[in-house]
Amino acid sequence: MARKRNHLTTDILADALHRLGIGAAAVDREALRRRMDLPEVDGFVEDEAVAAALRDGGARRAFAETGVAALRATVPALRSEPGHDDDVVWRLRVGIPLLDDGRLDLRIEVPPGETAAEILREMALGNDPTRRLDGLRAALAEDAAALEGRLRRAVARLRDQIRDDLHETGADAPTYIAHLDRSLRARVFTPSPNLAHVIGDTLKTVRTRAKVVAREESGRRRLRDRVGFGGYIDKFVPARRLNRRIVFHMGPTNSGKTYAALEALARAPTGAYLAPLRLLALENYEALLERGLRAGMVTGEEVLGEPDPSHTARTIETADLRRPVDVAVIDEIQMLSDPDRGWAWTNALFGIPAKTVIVCGSDDALSHVRRAAEAAGESLDVVTFARKTPLVALDAPVPLESVQAGDAVVAFSRRAVHEIRETVVAAGRSVATIYGALSPEVRRAEARRFRDGEAEVLVTTDAIGMGLNLGPLRRVIFSAVTKWDGTATRPLTNPEIRQIAGRAGRFGHQDEGHVSATDEGSLGPIRDALAGAPTAPAADTRFYVRPDLIAIEAAALELGTASLADVLAHFSRATFYDGSPFQPSEMDEALEAARAVDRARLPIREAFAFAVAPIDRRDAVSQAMLDRWVQARAAGACVPALRARVAGDLDELERTVKLGAAYLWLARRFPDTFDEVEATKGLRSRANAAIEAQLRDTASHTVAARARR
Repeated sequence: MARKRNHLTTDILADALHRLGIGAAAVDREALRRRMDLPEVDGFVEDEAVAAALRDGGARRAFAETGVAALRATVPALRSEPGHDDDVVWRLRVGIPLLDDGRLDLRIEVPPGETAAEILREMALGNDPTRRLDGLRAALAEDAAALEGRLRRAVARLRDQIRDDLHETGADAPTYIAHLDRSLRARVFTPSPNLAHVIGDTLKTVRTRAKVVAREESGRRRLRDRVGFGGYIDKFVPARRLNRRIVFHMGPTNSGKTYAALEALARAPTGAYLAPLRLLALENYEALLERGLRAGMVTGEEVLGEPDPSHTARTIETADLRRPVDVAVIDEIQMLSDPDRGWAWTNALFGIPAKTVIVCGSDDALSHVRRAAEAAGESLDVVTFARKTPLVALDAPVPLESVQAGDAVVAFSRRAVHEIRETVVAAGRSVATIYGALSPEVRRAEARRFRDGEAEVLVTTDAIGMGLNLGPLRRVIFSAVTKWDGTATRPLTNPEIRQIAGRAGRFGHQDEGHVSATDEGSLGPIRDALAGAPTAPAADTRFYVRPDLIAIEAAALELGTASLADVLAHFSRATFYDGSPFQPSEMDEALEAARAVDRARLPIREAFAFAVAPIDRRDAVSQAMLDRWVQARAAGACVPALRARVAGDLDELERTVKLGAAYLWLARRFPDTFDEVEATKGLRSRANAAIEAQLRDTASHTVAARARR
């Protein structure tokens, strides 16, 4: 009923806009209704009131685009973030020093008081960031003084406790202060009824840890820092020189966190976007070009765009850790905890040389990001984003035979995807298909078919969790809530369920997203996850790292070996002291590959490249091809372009595409050996086209057959 009343009111506004000579479709009437504070009932609206509200909205939009930045530059204590309907949400940041010499700032953010808020409203309505500026500064100073007064006792108590800690730690007091300072710079406190107790409890834990660190015997600590990854953070010299600011855009899918980060990136004179997938790198490279920026793209296989771009979209493994930029965006930061690829996010988080580093991800990554900021001695700001459309768990399961247009059915293996696909097609629905073994080009084409309505239903793996624009996706239906993780079948975690489910109900396409399962038993875990049930804390919260070429060559020299396998084994067992914040990335596959590559007696730098080349080592044909390539490199021979049929089954075609990608990846590192790049690109393109044709033709043949009968 409320929605019907809303429609009545917005229809009345449409009439008023028509009388004013303004097209109703050009105005968000629901937002206009809220701004005018109109009731959800029928009635009459004065034209002049509508015109005034439109003028106010225009001024607020203009102020949000230009005035906000100018005001923040003038009044650094102010923080802002977008609110509803072109409003700006303001916060006042107050720093309260905890040491007599002004060090150890306790950072607190509060809403501006009534006087300051009124001046900020006047500035927005007049689009004038200089209006009553002195009055604003005075009002904010009063707000800050009032906050300090409310916390005077708590702060005095903290100061006394810190003085006692300094006396207790004695000669190691500088270490205690440094650790406490890093922790404080990674935290911003916000108002709560018991703010003083929250601050005290938080600082108690941090002080305890700082004392433990300070008590470590200094000589032994320095010795350990010269071994293995003890000095890992300091090796990123360009990043350490910048006194970086880390900003965490934290929120679920469909919350606008990455969009806001890309807006900030586009405004910066120079920048980099680091993607978990080549597909995402490509999409955001194209977005940067559309903005008129001098953009480029770098992946393991290719380089596109300008030769010296101001903005670069990259896959995260190719992050440039030497060239400083103004803003860097690291997407899907929760991948830090992935044993296979987490090392790339660790490298980027600690090593990307950007004045401002914006990381985007879910709230599950907050503890990792905060610990990274503390370890690097850098400030951390957390900006929280809320989902733009509701996500609702349905009460009943949805059998495969009952899926509808706009649904996505999620499975967790290639085989399951094809089985479900056949069932859905047999039920009379046309299908688009996405799974990890498909190339980014094919995944993008299949997503487009679904988005454009050429395919009614999407059958997919959890590959849809990131990197695809799925447009009108209305319902996500889980065919299972377990997956094989390479060693065992395990339940999906709550963050994994939320990440996948969150693709339903994209803002601008649907009013809300729906989530269900194909069986009753899977609904419980889905409901728990969507209700925000936390995931059990990880048993090991260290950062994953992998040695780079410099470390590998240095270790080979120290160990007196030319064997890559020996060096990697050394790193996996001997370079992580007790208490280290780092742990080795999953190295079993790399060690096995290194043993095979060692037989060719290549220089260790070259052996490492072949050992980490993107080959499916579980596939005997692909592994044999890589072995031949290694031998060719060792013999000084050139490797010709791939030769393969493009009329085979999907397995053969997918293998051809993957081998083509590996050839191009190696060609970037050994262009004199892998010198038939264009021919390989052509073969890969034809194989991708053949895969897409097979998926398209077989995705609707049953539907077409039924239509003919």
